[in-house]
Amino acid sequence: MRVAVNAERARGLSSSVRLGLSRCRYAAAILWLPVDLAELEPRDLARLLKRWCGARRRMAARRIGVASIGRGGAPMILPKNGFGAAAAAARGDVGLRELLAATPSARLRLVELPSAELDVDTPADLSRARRRYGRGRGKSR
Repeated sequence: MRVAVNAERARGLSSSVRLGLSRCRYAAAILWLPVDLAELEPRDLARLLKRWCGARRRMAARRIGVASIGRGGAPMILPKNGFGAAAAAARGDVGLRELLAATPSARLRLVELPSAELDVDTPADLSRARRRYGRGRGKSR
């Protein structure tokens, strides 16, 4: 496992995608796991990995929205055969969600990951997470 910290994150999501692709260019796949999923449970990551292991040439991602018309988001697993498309799709503040949206359903496996719903992207999200877990006092669930 490799962890890549993006020192150029102010350049947008695409800088993180490019960094990850460059650091993992010889890997069979990349697990994209943002650090702002405040409630993510290991069991949900295990479900995502299991779903991908059943079809290693396909992308596996968290389902966002209702089952019949859901779209994909992080966390996600991108197999090596998708690295080129990911590099081409990542521009400015455009990450991998757009790539997932453009991927034919036959090449994508969406997985329900209930614990990945609290995505801390806004000040309101941060306030909600702090209320839930205790304002930085190391409270555990």
